[in-house]
Amino acid sequence: MNKFSILIVDDEENMLKMLKTFFEEKEFKCYTAKNGREALEVIEANKVDLVITDMKMPEMDGLELLRVIKEKYNNISAVIMTGFAEEYTTTEALNLGADGYITKPFRNKELLLILKRIQQLNQYE
Repeated sequence: MNKFSILIVDDEENMLKMLKTFFEEKEFKCYTAKNGREALEVIEANKVDLVITDMKMPEMDGLELLRVIKEKYNNISAVIMTGFAEEYTTTEALNLGADGYITKPFRNKELLLILKRIQQLNQYE
């Protein structure tokens, strides 16, 4: 089965569980990681189509993770989640190649709209 796969990266356990449950209910393959370093291990071991990452995390933050993904795995889409929607950080994330960003708290419906847009873009590449 060729399912669209999502990696959720956040240091908040509740956010990981909530998003994993939500995406699995929508029949997406879903992985989780607690920081950027764990995320890179998951990417190395699995096919990942989309990374949804928190901006502020210990060890390796979302921007650092985004830099590595766009340098080494440019076929993986990335969306930044942040509770701190400062114009500088969102602009930097988009300049680094993020496919979108979403500000916490958000509705799952908003995330689903971003996901559908990314899936449509990936169909034509």
